Amino acid sequence: MTALGRLIPLARRHGRPLCVMIPGAGGGLMPYLRVAAHLGDTYNVTAVRAAGLVPDEAPEASVPKMAAGVLDALDADGLQPDVVFGWSMGGTVAWEVCADYAERGHHPDLVMVDCSPFRRPSDPEGDQEILDLILGMLGPRPDPQTAQRVTATFEAHAVALDTFATSRTYPGRVLLLVCAGRSDLDDRPGRAAALRRWRELAPDLQVGSLEADHFRVFDPERLPELTEHLGAFLRPARSEVAP
Repeated sequence: MTALGRLIPLARRHGRPLCVMIPGAGGGLMPYLRVAAHLGDTYNVTAVRAAGLVPDEAPEASVPKMAAGVLDALDADGLQPDVVFGWSMGGTVAWEVCADYAERGHHPDLVMVDCSPFRRPSDPEGDQEILDLILGMLGPRPDPQTAQRVTATFEAHAVALDTFATSRTYPGRVLLLVCAGRSDLDDRPGRAAALRRWRELAPDLQVGSLEADHFRVFDPERLPELTEHLGAFLRPARSEVAP
């Protein structure tokens, strides 16, 4: 049993490097399943579920606490990732996880999909729209207690993003994929400022573009473009894996 049961294996094969996936706001892993299957051709893939999604467990109320929770879960199983992947808020948390690893002398490759370095101001109308999308993934008749836990977790994440801006540098290899359509980077102060800030914080940053909106990145028709970027960025690690 892992710490708090938070590690969810998505692909596992002996002797492969490890990719850790960190979910976006609300903690849902459904969007990651297709890309995890692709990464599973080369990596062991493990997701770290958000705290607050099981009974009698409180959500983590800040980005640093979320990053600490990821590290605690991995440390408890003796795991150290070669790649850390996060979309939206998951990318923000993934950055903090990698910055913590850098202080230990370890530098995983970091993949961030459409996330901003700036705080995300509270937006009740926009938050409700996102929450409705998340709850819709639970099916037409979700268990009321499950829906309540997902709602509480999302609300805690929204507060955390409202009070956090990325400020630590990370010297490892970083891939930032930015949506050409609706993007989290478009929130104030805007896309250009967000990209400048990421370049200030990441000396080894690569930036790519995805022809998708923020919430359509993982749609089946968008997967080839996403995996092409991942393949190009992660090719050095892939070449080290024995066939």
